[in-house]
Amino acid sequence: MEESAAPSRRTGYLRSLGSGMMTRVLWVEDDSEARLVGASERWARAMEQLRQLAAGHERAPLLIAGEPGTGKELCARLLHAASPRAGGPFVAVSAARLPAERLGEELLGVEAGAEGRPAARPGLLELAEGGTLFLDEIGALPLELQERLAGVLDGEPFCRIGGAEALVADVRFIAATSVDLSARVLDRSFHGALHQRVGALGLSLPPLRERDGDVRRLIEHFLERLGGAASGEISPRALALLEAYPWPGNVRELRSVIERALLLSHGAPLDLEHLPPEIGALPARSATGAPPRPGSVRPSPPARGSASLGEAVRRHILAVYAAQGGNVTRTASALGITRVSLRRHLRQYLAADARGKEPLSSG
Repeated sequence: MEESAAPSRRTGYLRSLGSGMMTRVLWVEDDSEARLVGASERWARAMEQLRQLAAGHERAPLLIAGEPGTGKELCARLLHAASPRAGGPFVAVSAARLPAERLGEELLGVEAGAEGRPAARPGLLELAEGGTLFLDEIGALPLELQERLAGVLDGEPFCRIGGAEALVADVRFIAATSVDLSARVLDRSFHGALHQRVGALGLSLPPLRERDGDVRRLIEHFLERLGGAASGEISPRALALLEAYPWPGNVRELRSVIERALLLSHGAPLDLEHLPPEIGALPARSATGAPPRPGSVRPSPPARGSASLGEAVRRHILAVYAAQGGNVTRTASALGITRVSLRRHLRQYLAADARGKEPLSSG
């Protein structure tokens, strides 16, 4: 991935290279760089969609969908940085992290004397004046507040809680969700009018487990950015485990795991003992038939040499499969992948040796 000079403090930009496909995205704030890294097909499609939204829809409300940790707020920051509102504030809040009874005054503000407040306090709609308001987990808003927000997005004036002055919001509104809001509209737990306003334009971010090859690219990126004086190396068997793990916390979880591993490695190449138990533990049965303590059994390291990552993954999966006595359920659990995914790997790896026989026990 091509390097480029960092923009100045508190600036950001989108960059396109090649045949119009976005290959590098930067957001720089307070002298720190955050990059959206990936080259998988699904990620490339999402980034192309992001580029199009940045180029042609600078003011319209937008909904970003994706599991926690997929980069929804970072994408919102990038869209803000690429818009005519880049000189204005970027205000971010998560509706899921605030008590429901406080969300109204957080968004709309509160006048002095109302709700027992000794002084007036502007809401986020005012604080984001001329810029962008990013509301994460919009589905957590109470229904009454959803209806009021739908009116604000239609240009209707609003008042602070306890106030009488009519205010009009001059903000770009970007919402995010990790749940299916269409289903919430059907069961009447999300306001249909608000969904129509924010859902007309949308961006969907794929989970990390569906981004083929991007785990390795992200690991290389984090080792480069976080490693400091460390070697920045990782063993093939540790890399194989990290690629087989399903990453329920997505990129955020992967970054945390690499940060932890770098602290534990003290500059040595990252290996199995530096990974969290849920990733590195490979339970197997001892000679007595009893399963050992989690993490007490490790797979044999792959042979040294120029074996590819795919070969390292193959050896690791087969080693765990053998240690589990050919039991698919226990092997999938030990690897942290689904049984369907494991069966697909095994059929590919064992087809030649099995000679048409089904090598799988469902256990």
